[in-house]
Amino acid sequence: MIEDDMLHDATTDGVVPMAGLLAMLMNTGCAVGFGVKALDGSYRVANQTLEQLLSQGGRALLGKSDSELLPVDVMTALARADRRIRAGATAAAEEVELAVDARRARYLWLELPVLDQDRMLQAIASLVYACSPQQAPDSLLQTLDRLQQANQELQQTVAELEQLASTDKLTGLWNRRRLEDCVRREIERFERYQHPLSLLLFDIDCFKAINDRYGHATGDEVLQRVAALLQGGLRGADSLARWGGEEFVVLCPDTNRATARRLAERLRAQVGKARFPQVGQLTVSVGVAECDAGESWGEWFQRADEALYRAKAQGRNQVQLAPGADRPLGTGEGAAANFVQLVWRSAYECGNETIDGGHRQLFSNANDLLAAILSERSADDVKALVDRLLADVRQHFAEEEAVFVAAGFPDAAAHVALHRQLIAQSLRMGEDYSAGKQGLGEIFQFLAHDVVTKHLLGADRKFFDHLQRKATFAG
Repeated sequence: MIEDDMLHDATTDGVVPMAGLLAMLMNTGCAVGFGVKALDGSYRVANQTLEQLLSQGGRALLGKSDSELLPVDVMTALARADRRIRAGATAAAEEVELAVDARRARYLWLELPVLDQDRMLQAIASLVYACSPQQAPDSLLQTLDRLQQANQELQQTVAELEQLASTDKLTGLWNRRRLEDCVRREIERFERYQHPLSLLLFDIDCFKAINDRYGHATGDEVLQRVAALLQGGLRGADSLARWGGEEFVVLCPDTNRATARRLAERLRAQVGKARFPQVGQLTVSVGVAECDAGESWGEWFQRADEALYRAKAQGRNQVQLAPGADRPLGTGEGAAANFVQLVWRSAYECGNETIDGGHRQLFSNANDLLAAILSERSADDVKALVDRLLADVRQHFAEEEAVFVAAGFPDAAAHVALHRQLIAQSLRMGEDYSAGKQGLGEIFQFLAHDVVTKHLLGADRKFFDHLQRKATFAG
């Protein structure tokens, strides 16, 4: 609903302020009609002059549209102007003829967009005036040019003020307000399409001691450097914000918690390897949470915060994953929870972040596929999970090969050949499953047992000792 207070200077709210434009027209010596139409075409705001121009015969103006108030030729001209505004024009003008008190006169009808804080069209403002016969046409064109220029400058000001209002001054990152606006949109998308959505909450370890020892100027430099390191390590769709103090938030669309944990581990290690002037090295702790269905922003953030607290309490410089929120389980989900799940244990780690992260991702993928099978999800959903697991297997094998080849593993060629064999068999089974030639039980058995469990926890351990010796020697 467009209210009368929109006539006031509301620049900081993202609404184009019309009062300045109206004052400019007043200075030309013209009687100016002013009104605002909602996007359905009905007038919501009108001054007395516009009422007199459009409401002949005592007809009420508010709530009416141009088609109800004006002759066909005028209505057609204004419809053209409306279309230009809806297409993104900063102004649209039409010269029309109106009859007032049984006398006809020419009027310039100027339309301007009214935008919200997201730069979306909210309404259309109209300025209507008839100038004295002595006013030359060139003067009218100059007035229109001045109005268009003023409107463009005002909209630029709106954009600049909005940018300032949504940016952290110290780091240049999004601030809390901008993040929460984005979170609301992502949660709506998550609820509509069921794409995974995750959150990383970072906290610089022992930051107060840095401020106390080196001063706040150095502390500010640390915050700026950490912000730059995190920003440089993000993927294209991720968004980074400074939450406050020494805390940062990364919003990760289309990302499940296993992938989010992998990203968090990479960013944590990246910060830990960096050197900071005066301070030397520092670490960060991270809490990771995937958004659950029906969960509010506050509940989701609280789980990430609790995971961050555990990371700090258990020694800092680590990533902790939040469990899913408590919620009723369907029959299939309950069965899946009590079925044989692949549980990641620290004993399975080789110490290389890339390999361990890839293994955790595949464990998670296999468990997701098992849960989908037991909860009788649709065939399309299950196929999507199979495809994702196959894609992640191929990606992990490529990353793993790069690591052990670079480390000089003596049996690298044989292990690469084994990867090729497993990938070829996986692709064949995936194609047969899609064509209906392969049962779901067989493909799950192969992927979860032969590829994920047997290979990852068996064959891969042959190069674990080599990588660990290499790391010890390098240290």
